[in-house]
Amino acid sequence: MYDYDRLSDGKPRQLHIRQSMDVITVPAKPVEDSVIHVNDSAANELVKLIQCQYYQVFKLNVKGEAEIAQDYPFLIMSVVEGSGTVDGQPVKKGAHFILPSGYGTAVFTGDMEMIASTV
Repeated sequence: MYDYDRLSDGKPRQLHIRQSMDVITVPAKPVEDSVIHVNDSAANELVKLIQCQYYQVFKLNVKGEAEIAQDYPFLIMSVVEGSGTVDGQPVKKGAHFILPSGYGTAVFTGDMEMIASTV
């Protein structure tokens, strides 16, 4: 564990080694048990990658047009490949934005891959 000499109020930050060790699994699970392959996932729908009691993560492959109902407390969206629009606003690889609670249906157009997360 290392904190790269970052400071808090001008002093080195306290490292919580014991607490870190309590939540790290060593050795880690095998890659086969950890990696989810969704290369052939359906286009234009949220495909769940992982879910636990704290969060959910989805992948969205936009091919043409996708309408996604925002039924979550929020959706944090990240464009990881390609470009397009979200309700007419241009987005491209590297863009991040939030669809807040009560947003309604978002219309995605273009050719892009996105990751969405929520609680």
